[in-house]
Amino acid sequence: MGIRVSQANRGQAFEDILNFTNEQYERAGIALINKRPTPIKVTKTKGSRVLAGYFEEKSTVDYDGVYRGRAIYFEAKSTRETTRFDLANISKHQIEHLEKAERSGATCFFLIEFSKTHEVYFVPLATMRHYLLHAANGGRKSIPKEDFDIYTFAVERTKRATLDYLLLVDKLLGNDAA
Repeated sequence: MGIRVSQANRGQAFEDILNFTNEQYERAGIALINKRPTPIKVTKTKGSRVLAGYFEEKSTVDYDGVYRGRAIYFEAKSTRETTRFDLANISKHQIEHLEKAERSGATCFFLIEFSKTHEVYFVPLATMRHYLLHAANGGRKSIPKEDFDIYTFAVERTKRATLDYLLLVDKLLGNDAA
């Protein structure tokens, strides 16, 4: 992908790309995907400027929406690591929310960006669950980068979207027509 960002806003750059992709999907009538805001309690303002506040509650996941009449929920993560993705980056409440949504029929997954190499991977919830369970039972606390090439799917740029992750949702659901 050729997009360069400073380390301070690497997660924000990934989020911006996802937001742009979701706008592309919406304009084309493909899907409606929303960025969920983090609930913040403002404690001090000056005019319209927020000076202080705190996270009121744990957020659920980064994105949710509808694609092909089906709910989708996903969490987006970015890492500067080049050899692994640390599982500590995933909160228990995020997994719990995704599992609840999946039990209710939603398609749930993670999009993980390796920011230094500009690679983005689609990780189904079942795959992430496997790694988290292994870590909880004394196994490795990260996913080796080489496992991403074997057990997950690289998200590519297509004519319809900058990061066309919905192609991989189709693959996950067994719909090959995009």
